[in-house]
Amino acid sequence: MSTAVNRRNRVDHLTQEVARSLATKVVLFHSALAGRLGLNATALKCLDVLRSADPPLTATELAQRTGLTGGAITTIADRLEAEGFIERVRDPHDRRRWDLRASASSRQAVLDLFAPLRNSIATICEAFTDQELDVVTEFLTKLGTAMDVAADDLRT
Repeated sequence: MSTAVNRRNRVDHLTQEVARSLATKVVLFHSALAGRLGLNATALKCLDVLRSADPPLTATELAQRTGLTGGAITTIADRLEAEGFIERVRDPHDRRRWDLRASASSRQAVLDLFAPLRNSIATICEAFTDQELDVVTEFLTKLGTAMDVAADDLRT
């Protein structure tokens, strides 16, 4: 088998089998995690966006970032606020603006549930050299960017 065919087979396997399987496992993991918190997966991912946002986001900004409608974001924000996962904070410089901020308790709850997976990932990383970890990090970063672009394309 030629090197070109072998490489194409590797790329095909990675893009068609490994990535697809991993994407399914990620969605199912997040669904299970959301269920443990009493949320659905969409609300969990909105909470995750809010947890990592700096500066905090408004509902409109969260809708733009997630591609969800304003009505869906309002429903999700109401539920997250009622359950204590987020707080709505009035902007001191613009009284019409309300920021959505993840509560400290929600940050800790999510971190606690992620701890076993984080530990497993750390153990897996021990088998790789620093250079290999750099390649994995670069690959996953570029994959994340490609997924952002693909999601934006699907929304338009």
